[in-house]
Amino acid sequence: MKKLILALSLTCTFTQLSVFADDFVPAEVINKNYDQLTNTSSRASRLEGINLSSYVVDKSGQVSDIEIVATVGQKKYQREVMDYVSKLNYKSAKLNGETIPVAKTITVSSQNLHINFSNDKASRGFFNDYEQASKLIDEKKYDEAKSRIDELENEHTKNTVEIVLLAWLKSQHSYFVQDWKSFDQHIYEAFLFRANLPDQIQKRVIKNALQWFISKQDYVRAYDAIDALGNIESITFTEQNKEQLLTQVNDIYKNSGDIKQQFSLASEQAVMPMMSKSEVKLESELPLSKVQLRCENKVVDYDTNTIDKIVISKNDLRCGLLIKSAQAQTITLKQSGESFL
Repeated sequence: MKKLILALSLTCTFTQLSVFADDFVPAEVINKNYDQLTNTSSRASRLEGINLSSYVVDKSGQVSDIEIVATVGQKKYQREVMDYVSKLNYKSAKLNGETIPVAKTITVSSQNLHINFSNDKASRGFFNDYEQASKLIDEKKYDEAKSRIDELENEHTKNTVEIVLLAWLKSQHSYFVQDWKSFDQHIYEAFLFRANLPDQIQKRVIKNALQWFISKQDYVRAYDAIDALGNIESITFTEQNKEQLLTQVNDIYKNSGDIKQQFSLASEQAVMPMMSKSEVKLESELPLSKVQLRCENKVVDYDTNTIDKIVISKNDLRCGLLIKSAQAQTITLKQSGESFL
């Protein structure tokens, strides 16, 4: 039996302003349909996957324009996830009494439930290879560690716990061999889907991700990481600890100048970097097929042929810029202007 486990982005994080010039009422989910995509099979599989989707809640409260913006594990579940998300219903968001379209995100874990055994933990085979690869990294035997990681991925990585543990292990190896592109991918995956990890590893993931987000000037995610440390029940993270970290990140953020980032786009695969400055410009060698500003209190479509500058106001909530290209390419995103987080 396969079960879809979901985590919805329904509220704003502490990084956003709590007082607005406009009267804004967020969209509220009213119908989850959690059981509609539960499937049973006589051929039980341990293969699972996790997907982060971004979507628009239109003026009537219906979900549309679903895009998968991050995925780990089996990609075969993506269509199922999109079908599920399309069945969500919302009470419409309102701005000054008028219904408006807004953006939401949702994490869906496609997990297989078995009668005869548990599939919610790492297998013995996975754990043995994981421990050996970790030891080889500690011993600075990076080539041997890479071989062990490849074996771990091909032979033992099946369920969501194993998938995210593998992302964390890959991030460690990438860090020590200074493969920053790979490190960026895997620490981001481990951070996004950290709920599948044991608390102590979650803590390590979050701390590593926090430093990386700061170095990349990804300040929205940096604030998310601070927030995440306070959500691990078994970890002591006091308000004083939180305030100290916030002060450090605030100082870096407020004194930051223009932000220049590069993103590798696969063909028709959406990316959605988060915005932390008031003006955004895109540079690309090839045409883009889609550019859309997705905020928790507004959605703006842009003509990819005439787009010049994207402007974000201080009242816009948690904005990401969804970008797609028909052809694989690397794009440059430049953020400048006012700091508003």
